[in-house]
Amino acid sequence: DAASAQSQFLNSPGSDANLVDVIGLPTPDISGSVDPSAFVGVKLLVMMRETIPTLRSKIAEMEHKPTVLIVDVIGLDALKLGEEFNMLTYVFIASNARFLAVVMYFPTLDKDDEEEHIIKKKPLAIPGCEPLRFEDTLEPYLDPNDQTYRECVPLGLLYPTADGYIVNTWDDMESKTLKSLQ
Repeated sequence: DAASAQSQFLNSPGSDANLVDVIGLPTPDISGSVDPSAFVGVKLLVMMRETIPTLRSKIAEMEHKPTVLIVDVIGLDALKLGEEFNMLTYVFIASNARFLAVVMYFPTLDKDDEEEHIIKKKPLAIPGCEPLRFEDTLEPYLDPNDQTYRECVPLGLLYPTADGYIVNTWDDMESKTLKSLQ
């Protein structure tokens, strides 16, 4: 399994066990928070949110506290631990800068802009970026009445609270978008 492979790798000759400390967190019970038929992404977001108290306890128990916290898109709720434990915080974006720009901008839309894009299927103007064609809109952003939308859209407000981003891109590929994010 993945956990034993990870453990085997970290304990292999040449690895410095003092550099990495892997701590397993128990899987939270989310049965009362999420419909069993909900989109798997919603389940993961809720699970990640529910593990924050356990993660907080584990960090508090550490003799040497981490100085940096790196989360991915489903771990954004943990960014608040950075301030609590005086850690720098970074968000790892496996996608590109355009994805980051869209998810950061979407929660700031007013109802008229949202209706123009979602209902009338008009391109969405994102400041400093090329407009987002309706056909390119991420599925979680298409139905404001869906739990996926209600979970994902507010997360966009958490991105600016990070100290920085690790994004899968380079300047020559997305210079306009990267400039808009600075």
